[in-house]
Amino acid sequence: MKYEYKFVEVPLRDKGFKTKLGSAFDRCKEVIVEEANNGWRLKQIVIPANERTGVAAPYCYQIIFEKAIEE
Repeated sequence: MKYEYKFVEVPLRDKGFKTKLGSAFDRCKEVIVEEANNGWRLKQIVIPANERTGVAAPYCYQIIFEKAIEE
C-alpha cells in the first residue's frame, strides 16, 4: 500500500499579537480534528529547530498527516 503525506505548520506565536498560553496547541487540536474529518490520519507532531539561526528555539509545530492511496 502507498501513502501520501501532508504537512501543516502551526506557529507558536501570532505575528504582531500577544499569544495566549496554550493557544498554539489548541490550534493544533483543531487542525487534527479538521484533517481527520477529511480522511487524514495523524502521523506525528514535530517541533523543529530554527534552521535560519541554528538555535534550538522552537517556532512552530509541524503536524504530519498520512492517507492511503488507492493503487
